[in-house]
Amino acid sequence: MTENNKQLQYEELSLLISMFNDNEFKWVGDPDQLEHWKSALDKFMLTHDVSGLEVSPFRFQILLDMGENWFNVFLPCQYPETRPECYFSSDTATKQMWTEINQEIEKKLNERCDGECCIFDIYQHIKSFLQQPTITETSTSALSQFNEKSDYSFKICRILIWTHHLLSLEKRKCVCRWANELGIWGFSKPGYPGIIIVEGLYDNVQDYISRLKSLKWQAITIRSEESEVIYNSPPHDHGEFVKIRLGRINPGVSEFESMSEISSKMKEAGLEEMFLSAMKINKKQDKSLT
Repeated sequence: MTENNKQLQYEELSLLISMFNDNEFKWVGDPDQLEHWKSALDKFMLTHDVSGLEVSPFRFQILLDMGENWFNVFLPCQYPETRPECYFSSDTATKQMWTEINQEIEKKLNERCDGECCIFDIYQHIKSFLQQPTITETSTSALSQFNEKSDYSFKICRILIWTHHLLSLEKRKCVCRWANELGIWGFSKPGYPGIIIVEGLYDNVQDYISRLKSLKWQAITIRSEESEVIYNSPPHDHGEFVKIRLGRINPGVSEFESMSEISSKMKEAGLEEMFLSAMKINKKQDKSLT
């Protein structure tokens, strides 16, 4: 295995590990393999140096959603020069769903170029692909409820976005400008990692997500998403129901320099659990942020 392949492989693995908690990312192997893999990745994440690190085939799975649907990965020693093995598994999916998703994975694998890391991209693609029918069904159901209960109903959505980093001044301007354009409120924290939390009308928040994802990121993912339906009120009054508005009159995103400031604002908005869970922080750790 070339040193370049090893470097790329370890960089992608460390990125994936930083994105998911222990319930979402699971090594698959015997105890000795798991200990070896964890030890090697720990050393790399401290030094970012692959010299002296042994290479063995890595096998792991990443949770796609709460339905216990998993993205399974086997990385051969020569990855990314050599194609990885990836497949979808689930205890609840229908045979048709299983077939369609695995065909989609195969399609994405065939599109990759030799020497190109692709696990995160395929994971993101399959996660979006898996959500499409659910989103359609949810939207149809919600629309039906709206019509039954009120002529004036709307859906509020709040999300927490995690990025590997948020340093570019141009991206930071987009984060703020697009929020203002779409009439949504929120906070952001530049740096490593980048955190963006916004809330507003459901369709506007989804548009905001699409705009952000159109930019070039090393990694970007939605760590948490919540929504609620507001009845008996016209959509143009939605601002008064936004929890993270916190007295701010006009829509937009406020930048904060530290995680503790974001944590404090989320606590003030009654959304502390959403923040702590998404950022994998327990109560004890949260106190140490201040």
